[in-house]
Amino acid sequence: MTGLAAVPFTLKRSTDLWTAGGDYESTTETAHGLVRLESERLVLQWRVAVQTQVLDGAGYETREEIEPVQEMVIPLASVAGAVVPRRRWWQLSGPRLVLTAADLLAFEKIAGQQGLKLKHPAKLVLRIKRADRLIAEEFAAELALTLARQQVGDGELGVPQLPMED
Repeated sequence: MTGLAAVPFTLKRSTDLWTAGGDYESTTETAHGLVRLESERLVLQWRVAVQTQVLDGAGYETREEIEPVQEMVIPLASVAGAVVPRRRWWQLSGPRLVLTAADLLAFEKIAGQQGLKLKHPAKLVLRIKRADRLIAEEFAAELALTLARQQVGDGELGVPQLPMED
């Protein structure tokens, strides 16, 4: 199977620091990326843009830095599935693609200490644009189908065999 759907995503993290002298520093890391399904693996690519704003006694300064593209390849055996949760009326944020791991090490490169330090190591929550919601739903369905085919091929589903008639 070739990769049919590729979903663009965004991850964002911010930190603020006030010092005793009244200085202020705000750092925002924004990862723009792409997740796609290839035959027996899930591929995530992203680039992090770091914006730092400093307000001190000397004035206001903004610094921007763009890191090189990083890639993470995850074998499908380490992935449990993906879903695009339905939006509720009280949720103001846009849609999300939630990837669930079958192995806690699956998302370590992007979620662990060296990555973006996400909240839950088994769930990778990717922000997507509203215009990309259908692409993300298609991706989640493709992933579910691929995982089901692998389980059937491995004989893990335990589907009972029907007796053959004479």
